[in-house]
Amino acid sequence: MLRNKLEGMLVACLLLLIVVPATAQQPDDAFVGQMAPELKVGEWFNSDALTLEDLRGKVVLLDFWAWDCPECAQALPYVKDWQDKYADQGLVIIGVHTPRIEYEKDVVRLQETMVAKDIDYPVATDHEYLTWLDYLNNAWPTHFVVDQEGVIQLSHTGTGRYAETEEVIQRLLRNN
Repeated sequence: MLRNKLEGMLVACLLLLIVVPATAQQPDDAFVGQMAPELKVGEWFNSDALTLEDLRGKVVLLDFWAWDCPECAQALPYVKDWQDKYADQGLVIIGVHTPRIEYEKDVVRLQETMVAKDIDYPVATDHEYLTWLDYLNNAWPTHFVVDQEGVIQLSHTGTGRYAETEEVIQRLLRNN
């Protein structure tokens, strides 16, 4: 009897571990209309340190990612394509590298990944999770499109919504 009860509790705990993270993801565009929190990051690559305040007048895509994240790798071709198409029109992409697990804090591996995947836009490390927490992130990748005034115009967690993200970028750039 006790064994059956313990097995039942174990199954219930396992289900909670599976279901709760899946439902904890923020709904799309939950942060639209809010001011984007300032970046609180560590090392910068491919750029001097940037602030959102310094980037007023530009459209900014914040790409929260990790170098060994399969879903981030899925989204990367789209992010790079937007960089290629729109950087000279005023889009600034900032990759905010936030490790999912301890070994992803390896900055040498991060730099090797950036070279191997030809990531040439600015990347900042968020190994203390300060920016991650300010943006209430809970999954990888997460994208925020920030307008010229520093206001979030699109937020999305996970893969997908690429066409809609690009449409928001294009609309904001037309306002330049």
